[in-house]
Amino acid sequence: MSGLVRAESLFRARRRARVRRTARPLLAAAVVTTVVGAAIWLGYSSPLLRLTTVSVKGTSRLTASEVLAAAHVRTGGSLLAVSADSVRRRVQALAPVADVQIRRDWPHRLVIDVTERRPVAAVTSGGGADAAVVLLDAHGVAFADTEAGSAPTAGTTAPLLDLRVSPPALGASTPAATAALRVWTALPSGVRNEIQWVSADSGDDVTFRLLRGATVVWGSAADGSDKLAALAALLRRPAATYDVSTPGIAVTR
Repeated sequence: MSGLVRAESLFRARRRARVRRTARPLLAAAVVTTVVGAAIWLGYSSPLLRLTTVSVKGTSRLTASEVLAAAHVRTGGSLLAVSADSVRRRVQALAPVADVQIRRDWPHRLVIDVTERRPVAAVTSGGGADAAVVLLDAHGVAFADTEAGSAPTAGTTAPLLDLRVSPPALGASTPAATAALRVWTALPSGVRNEIQWVSADSGDDVTFRLLRGATVVWGSAADGSDKLAALAALLRRPAATYDVSTPGIAVTR
C-alpha cells in the first residue's frame, strides 16, 4: 500500500513539474507582451512624447509659415510617429531650400533647420513692364524672382553675376545655366573681376564679355585649366574675340 502511495506522489510531482515547464514560456510571453504594449502606448499614445511644437530655423527669404505649410506636420500626435524623411522631402521641394535637417528635440518639439540657396547670378526675364530677375545659386538652380532692377547682391559688397541664359524654371536648372556657372566658379577671382557678363545657349558654348570690351569664347566647362592658360597667352595682344574653346588651337579675331 505504501508503494502505491509513493508512486502516486511521484506521479503528481512529475505532473506539477510539467505544468510549471509549460507555464514558464507562457508567463514569459505574457510579460514581454505587456512590456512591449506598455512601451508602444508610452511612445505613441501617452502624452509623454506628444508633439506640441514645430520650430523653423535658418530662414531669411522664406518665412516660417511657408516652411511649416510645406512640412505639413500636425501637432498633437506622437513625436515618434513623425517621418523625418517625409518632412525633409516636402521642405526640400521649396525652390529656395538648398538643404534641410530634421531633428527631434525630446520630448515635445520637432526642429526644421533650413539652409537656403545663396544667390550668385541673376537672369533677366522678359522686357518692359513684364521684366523680372530670376536668381540662381552656384549650381545654376533658379530659386526666386524679383522685379527688374531690384535684385539683391550676393553679399554685402559683391554684385550678382549678369548671366545671360534662358531662365530656368524655379527649383530647376538647365545645361546652359549649369555650364555657365561651372565656368564662372572655376575661374580665378582676378579673371572673374574682369568679366562683365556670361552667356550660354547650351552646355557647350559658354561665352563671356570682358570689361575691356572683348568677348571670350570658352565653349564647354571642360579643360578649364588649359583654356585659362591659352587665354592668358592670347590676352597679350589686342583683339575683339578670344576663342579658347579648343585650347590647342586658340585663336583671336
